Amino acid sequence: MDKQLRNGLPKQCLFINADGEIMSVEYGKSGFSRSELSTENKKANREIVNSYNERYGITAEQVRIMHHGALFGWDALHLSNQKESGVQSGRIFEVEISRPGAFGAETSATLTLPAAPYEILDALDKARVTDERVIYSSEIINCELDYLPQFINPNTNLRELNHLAGRLASLTQWELDCFEGMVMMDTLQTQYAPIAIDRLINMTYSMEHCQTAYEAHDDQSLGKFYADNDFVPELESLSERIFPWLDYAKIGKEMREGEGGVFTPHGYVVQNGEIAQTYQSGDAALPKKPDYAILLSVRKGYFSDPDYDNDLCVQLKLPADDKTVSQAAEAVDAASLRECAFHVEDCAAPQLSELICDELDNRDGDITVVDAFAAQLRKLDREGRLPVYKAMLEVAPKDLSLDEAVDLAGQAVDFRLQREIPSPLEYAQAEIMKHDIPLKDELISSRDLYNYGQKLMEAQGAVSTDYGILLSEDGMTVEQCLGRPDQHMEMR
Repeated sequence: MDKQLRNGLPKQCLFINADGEIMSVEYGKSGFSRSELSTENKKANREIVNSYNERYGITAEQVRIMHHGALFGWDALHLSNQKESGVQSGRIFEVEISRPGAFGAETSATLTLPAAPYEILDALDKARVTDERVIYSSEIINCELDYLPQFINPNTNLRELNHLAGRLASLTQWELDCFEGMVMMDTLQTQYAPIAIDRLINMTYSMEHCQTAYEAHDDQSLGKFYADNDFVPELESLSERIFPWLDYAKIGKEMREGEGGVFTPHGYVVQNGEIAQTYQSGDAALPKKPDYAILLSVRKGYFSDPDYDNDLCVQLKLPADDKTVSQAAEAVDAASLRECAFHVEDCAAPQLSELICDELDNRDGDITVVDAFAAQLRKLDREGRLPVYKAMLEVAPKDLSLDEAVDLAGQAVDFRLQREIPSPLEYAQAEIMKHDIPLKDELISSRDLYNYGQKLMEAQGAVSTDYGILLSEDGMTVEQCLGRPDQHMEMR
């Protein structure tokens, strides 16, 4: 069957059911079947499903739609077409955050927006923005809406830019087309001057009075569209035999100029109302520390039963007491946490999100360990040791388990982080600056100083991370802190 006849859906996709098994859905067939790829290892099953769907370009949205079709029928099922769906990736901006370093070297980090609160804080940590008083810059280096960056002020607050990204990511394609039209209307009136971020945000709330004509790309086609659809009162009394003689370009030009509409790459857009005032400047600008360490989305697991499954979803902030946890299960109509599926929406240590998801899948609804870990992360954050811990995670073995991550969190007190030093070069410069020696300036500018810094770091047990130079107080490495058996020892 041609993909177009399948409404853009694949022939087959895989998903994980509530028991951690790999299930298969075939387009056009009712129900599911257990895939021959399924194993007894839930973590391995997740990796198999992700690999399979990624290999064949199958998105999470397509899996959801096919799951729905297998349960409720395929006749009325349609994957949203271009005029119904919005930004498929959900990613709007890619920004680079940078700030000058203490020794003249810049530190920077890239971040994709919209981002969760801790993802933003993590990027600021990597850029060495130690608090909101530190001056830093954020530059848009890529945008899903390629016309937009030129109209955004370079000094826009990062959190307001993130708020705009979140709004744009939630829009349908029709709404995005309206938004582009409103941006063009503004810029034509201001000779392409930047648009205030609060006005851009409010445009995303202002589709109520927007109209689009996808058939119209110039005055000629716009005039014909208006005439054919009886939008020109003066033409109502004319016979249709006269229409071929009309000057459609003149009609279109007068209508466009009279209502202030614009032509976009997608067609004609006009906004006949006022831009909303839903968002007030600065509402999203103030730095707010999340009131959680781990944020979970909670759903009822799929049980292949239309009378039992539902689309309910709630957020659960950890750490939480037993009552709050039970209320989350009740809110999605689950009998207990064993019937729930969890996903990490945000985490104080973002690099652990996937690991925590795997742990939740393997514990059959028991979130005790994850909740205790959330309390540990909150304690690290309050004590200012969270960047140290994230640096430790960066240099930890890639096969780190959650139990080992918990153990490392307890040892963060034994490490320190030199956040103002981005590389071995600056490390060597900092060490030299501690001493009063002849020709210090000449030595600091030496081309060989980077290599010297590397050897110095190696001798002192220091390691370079995205968060700064990590050092242990007692000379232990992060891997040694895990207490793993020597891989080279023979088993007896």
